[in-house]
Amino acid sequence: MLENKIGLAPMADYTDYPFREICRRFGADFTFTEMISVDSIIRENEKVDKMLPQKGEDNIGVQLFGNDATKFVEAAKAVQGLASWIDINAACPVNKVVKKGSGAALLKDPKLLGDIVFNLKKSIDLPVGVKVRLGYDQINIEEVAQTVQEAGSDYIIVHGRTRSQMYSGIANREVIKKLKGKIRIPLGASGDVFSKKDIDDYLMNYGADFVLVARGAIGNPWIFTKDNYIPTLDERIDTCLEHLKLTIEFYGSEVYAVKKFRKVLMKYFSGIEGSKEVRRNLHLLLSYNDVAELIYTTLKR
Repeated sequence: MLENKIGLAPMADYTDYPFREICRRFGADFTFTEMISVDSIIRENEKVDKMLPQKGEDNIGVQLFGNDATKFVEAAKAVQGLASWIDINAACPVNKVVKKGSGAALLKDPKLLGDIVFNLKKSIDLPVGVKVRLGYDQINIEEVAQTVQEAGSDYIIVHGRTRSQMYSGIANREVIKKLKGKIRIPLGASGDVFSKKDIDDYLMNYGADFVLVARGAIGNPWIFTKDNYIPTLDERIDTCLEHLKLTIEFYGSEVYAVKKFRKVLMKYFSGIEGSKEVRRNLHLLLSYNDVAELIYTTLKR
């Protein structure tokens, strides 16, 4: 399903439809929605519609989070007509998710995680997979992987840090390499993927069957190109403004879209002369035209 492919990882408050569309245009083989609460789907929260796959999207996983197998099934049934597969989030390390027993907290209870996989597999007609970390405080990835495999998971994606590490330190690729020899299901790798070299390293040297790019794709959709392409400044500007335009069209409110896009915009110009001046003034701007003028007058002078 995902073998030998490179895709966009799910990222909360980032991987909306405009972000996914830009990454697809530059070669992402697959994408994920940002994580969506099973409770919000069951309650039919109006915000969920914008988080789900949109018309015409394919090769996209809907990532769900929660801690109750019955609710996972109910939510998955509600969205299965839009998804290519369902992904279970057992990796999110943030406190507001973990304290409710969701995200990476599921790593403390592999049996519950296995039950969620098992119940989804017998209830929906879509592939089901799991995104995990190496463990919660201690590494228990082999136990987790064996449990979800036996429950019927179609793949497992491993981020090479424990929950307690959050995003500190360096993602542990050796553990992923060791795990590859102990499971039968496809193994996806995630964590510290910032270049084509990182992608190739996971695939060629650490046994990953497929790779997910997360933070490395923010402001850098060129990471999905096949030739390690380095964009010119003009290409960065054009792509950034196209991304902003898609965001405005998608959300319908120019002010909301510009505010939401600010954190992404700055990533397009990291390390480029004049980017600090753009950052200093960006918070004052609320329209596409003002943003475009600031970028052109500051970066192209």
